[in-house]
Amino acid sequence: MIQIENISMSYGKLVVLSNINLSIEKGQIYCLLGKNGVGKTTLINLILDLIKPSEGTIKILGFKSNMLDKSMKKKLGAVNDSLALIEELTGYEFLYFVGKIYGLPTDTLKKRIFDIFSYFFEDESDLYKNISKYSTGMKKKLAFCSSVIHTPEILILDEPFSGLDPLVADQMICFINKYQNKDRVILMSSHDLSYVEKVATHIAVLDKKKIIFNSTLQDFTENGEKKIDSALLKFLRPNNSAIEKFDWI
Repeated sequence: MIQIENISMSYGKLVVLSNINLSIEKGQIYCLLGKNGVGKTTLINLILDLIKPSEGTIKILGFKSNMLDKSMKKKLGAVNDSLALIEELTGYEFLYFVGKIYGLPTDTLKKRIFDIFSYFFEDESDLYKNISKYSTGMKKKLAFCSSVIHTPEILILDEPFSGLDPLVADQMICFINKYQNKDRVILMSSHDLSYVEKVATHIAVLDKKKIIFNSTLQDFTENGEKKIDSALLKFLRPNNSAIEKFDWI
């Protein structure tokens, strides 16, 4: 579904990613983990063809990501760091606009708008408010709703849980697990490890411009012997003895 081949990305002399290779197949929920600034968002933006790689190729459904036609692009849904909302519109108007871009029939679209909005929002009146009046969490929820309303085969989410309260994050976890099936793939980045553990089938860890781990969640946690945060720290901070020098604390 997503094939990343020898991808490198530089901004001038600053190398962000170096020789990244990753294959993401149907039925998988792949989570990118790593420290802030390590290149997770950059990699997602490369996959979405929002920026061009310095080297390498990315294929979506067997086609180069920069050569997808309209029919192929309709099979993708995404929430990136910009959210890409039109804040002059109401929530309803925005979801209707997005649904029509993807060619959904009116009756189908209206049902999906009310179904998904009533799931994520407590007050139906919010549907008719301008997005500019939404809180950060409400905007994140609306962006997620717009990314799945056309039921894409490939769903790409950059930090989907940030800015959400625990109740809404749990709703999103339930939705993601319900949404995933053998014919779909979900790729996400997240710092919220307790949530990642509830949805991920596979983990890739980015560090120092490279992928340093790439396998199943079971392998990552050693079949559940390690908690996911301990497993991540083993890769990112294998030796914590440096704290011993702080004799003043």
